[in-house]
Amino acid sequence: MLLAGLLLVVLIIISMMMGRYNLSVSDVFKYFTGSASSSTQLILKLRFIRIIAVILVGAGLSMAGATFQAVFNNGLASPNILGVATGSSVGAAFAILYGMPIYVIEISAFVMGLITVFLTLLIDKFLHSNSGISLILAGIIIAGLMQSILGSIKYIADPEDQLQSIVYWELGSFMKVDLNALISVGPILVIGIVFLILARWRLNVLSLDVATVKTIGINPKLNRNLMILFATLLTAASVCLCGVIGWIGLVVPHISRSIVGGDNRVSVPMTGIVGAILLVIADTLARSISVNDIPLSIVTGFIGVPIFIFILLRRKSSIV
Repeated sequence: MLLAGLLLVVLIIISMMMGRYNLSVSDVFKYFTGSASSSTQLILKLRFIRIIAVILVGAGLSMAGATFQAVFNNGLASPNILGVATGSSVGAAFAILYGMPIYVIEISAFVMGLITVFLTLLIDKFLHSNSGISLILAGIIIAGLMQSILGSIKYIADPEDQLQSIVYWELGSFMKVDLNALISVGPILVIGIVFLILARWRLNVLSLDVATVKTIGINPKLNRNLMILFATLLTAASVCLCGVIGWIGLVVPHISRSIVGGDNRVSVPMTGIVGAILLVIADTLARSISVNDIPLSIVTGFIGVPIFIFILLRRKSSIV
């Protein structure tokens, strides 16, 4: 885990150097000591803010994915299992359709993501089932509904302007992330990440049968819902900040478990670090290999798909 942390630090420095304007290592160190030129200072400040956002989102989505996979005991569970990302996209699309500023788009995305989860939990309650399967089915139902609403919004959106913005949001990007956005959404991500790190032992307990969990004085339903709540907050906050980013929450938990094993006390923090590393690499590529930022889900897809296929071939008996 220490080596992974050191790798992340190295990647942060490399990421600050790369972009439309390439800079040197000395420029980066001068930035942190306050001796860089004003133009270099401005470029590196924007990049540093963006990298912090990338790290928080990468760690948040990955840990949310690990939490959902542990809670539902399903290696194919992802942060959008309850329809959060799709619901947040609907909220953002509505705001874009009415020409709202970026901060309203972010708020709308976050609120709609939480509303989506509320609807999912409501349907699950009506199903009167204590199994995780009913919650997954409820998530599929609501995600399908939100996808239909999103399709309707895209159909009536102006193809010259609004539709492009909606599609770009669906594919994810940190291009518009600034200090104000980071200050408003960052604390939610930090709180969610810290909680999942402190409560990661609960995931090991929840993997036991209900009778055993109750004998050690733990309410399984309360703890399951608590872990789902914070994983959902991380997902909604991530989508609110940068749009929908695919594969990170699905693939990274498997990578981490292949490195440190299945003990959630170790794998959850490792998942956060690996998620941050992978997304820093993806974002650096997205803004370096083209004049315009490439949507992140395109980059994470090209990275995530072969990795996931490799994992499936190696551990196909334990994925599902």
